[in-house]
Amino acid sequence: GCGYVFCRNCLQGYHLGDCLPEGTNSHTSGSCDYAVDPNRAAEARWDEASKVTIKVMTKPCPKCRTPTERDGGCMHMVCTRSGCSFEWCWICQTEWTRDCMGAHWFG
Repeated sequence: GCGYVFCRNCLQGYHLGDCLPEGTNSHTSGSCDYAVDPNRAAEARWDEASKVTIKVMTKPCPKCRTPTERDGGCMHMVCTRSGCSFEWCWICQTEWTRDCMGAHWFG
């Protein structure tokens, strides 16, 4: 997240002691004010959206767990990670075999 810390009761920035009446937004000594950097907040939202997209659109290589995206063609996948090159089936997520080839090469 963006790192903003707030009071669960009044939803204002974190503070010690009682919440102030609505419409008041500053606390007396002893409070800890946190400012949200708009650039960091936007970056955090972008990062979170990217993680969701990767999780939805990819499957991990069964050997090295590298996220892999299929964009068409047959179900035969070859891991692109350097040193892995594992051949696997997109549907059953196991090593590519003749059974995969015969049962669901194209889905």
